[in-house]
Amino acid sequence: MSEQEGGADPVPHARTRTIIRIAIGSAIVVVVLLVAGLVVRARTDRELATAARTVQSAPQRLAVIHAEPATESDLTMAATTQAMKDAIIYARTTGYIKVRYVDIGDRVTAGQLLAEIASPEIDQQLGQAQADLHQSEKNLDLQEATLELAHLTMARYNQADLEGAVAKQAVDQSVAAVRTAQAAVAAAEATVASNQANVRRLRELASFERVRAPFAGTVIQRNVDVGALITAGSPTNNTAAAPASVSGGANGLFEIAQIDWLRVFVNIPQPYAMNVRAGVPVSISVRGHLSQPVVGTVARTANAIDPATRTLLAEVDVPNQSHTLLPGMFAYVAFKIAAAGTRWRVPATAAIFDAHGTRVAIVGPGHKVHFQPVVFGRDFGASIDIQNGLRGDETIVKQPTVSLQEGQVVAPIEPQKPSGQ
Repeated sequence: MSEQEGGADPVPHARTRTIIRIAIGSAIVVVVLLVAGLVVRARTDRELATAARTVQSAPQRLAVIHAEPATESDLTMAATTQAMKDAIIYARTTGYIKVRYVDIGDRVTAGQLLAEIASPEIDQQLGQAQADLHQSEKNLDLQEATLELAHLTMARYNQADLEGAVAKQAVDQSVAAVRTAQAAVAAAEATVASNQANVRRLRELASFERVRAPFAGTVIQRNVDVGALITAGSPTNNTAAAPASVSGGANGLFEIAQIDWLRVFVNIPQPYAMNVRAGVPVSISVRGHLSQPVVGTVARTANAIDPATRTLLAEVDVPNQSHTLLPGMFAYVAFKIAAAGTRWRVPATAAIFDAHGTRVAIVGPGHKVHFQPVVFGRDFGASIDIQNGLRGDETIVKQPTVSLQEGQVVAPIEPQKPSGQ
């Protein structure tokens, strides 16, 4: 018992010394690794700084191109198709739709009956006008008979006056009676003519009860049905119909379009207007609809620039017997635009638009950058024409950056020529 109390256990002390040695060794390893990392980081920073100084001192590498002479180019513009003939049919008489013979999509011929309008007021007015005409004609017969009697009476009085059998006053009265009868006949003739004109007018109105097609075509809009009230010359208000016609006008009874030929209207921007004239070939395409473009020619132009849009309206007439194209389609019209005058053409990426105006960056002697003022012409999207400011032998920076400075030395990279050249 006393030996256990007086003696010390060596095992815990040994473990403590081992742990201390391990901790010291780990600390030394961490310090060594940290120092090694700092040395490597410092070396890397020095290398990066050296590389950065090298890059800064080296000329900037820039792709360059040479201006090409302006040649014939493609110009594609959005356009709208329209029927060669398009008419909105209005009612010329007031009434109710009695019969409707056609619907949308029906092919009609010129003069074909489209609908009939019941207009009892017009029919009654026509009947009354015919009765008035008959009455005025009978009144004319009466006045002519009165005139004939007045002539006979005047002749008898004149004969009796030669024999001295009647008073002079009676002779004068017979002459006045003839003149009165002549005036009455003239008034009756005028009344007959007026009534005849009224009858013709009402017969014309009655003929408008039968609505006919003005030309051969296709019914592309039908805004009425049997029983609808129609007011002469006014747009219809049929809630079951489409809100507007295909041509964009107000709704009538029907709309008829002749689509065997179509007109394609396209607005040409002012810079290209002088190159578009009657006879210029074009190709018309509708994306997602036509497998092959339709070829046509410019039929006519407005020969004037619209001051609101600065565009020239051109019309292309194209055959459409197969009805492949439809009125109202959004289409694209492609033109071949010839070069106008001596100009140069560069990629659009080479153009600079800033506070200093329109310029291009050229690489001059000593590979120094110079910003050359130029006058831009027609813009074709991927390329742009230069009207003035270049000789054509300059080396032009293809895509200048905002950091590029006047007089900066650069390393131009010429475009690679295709193999075989």
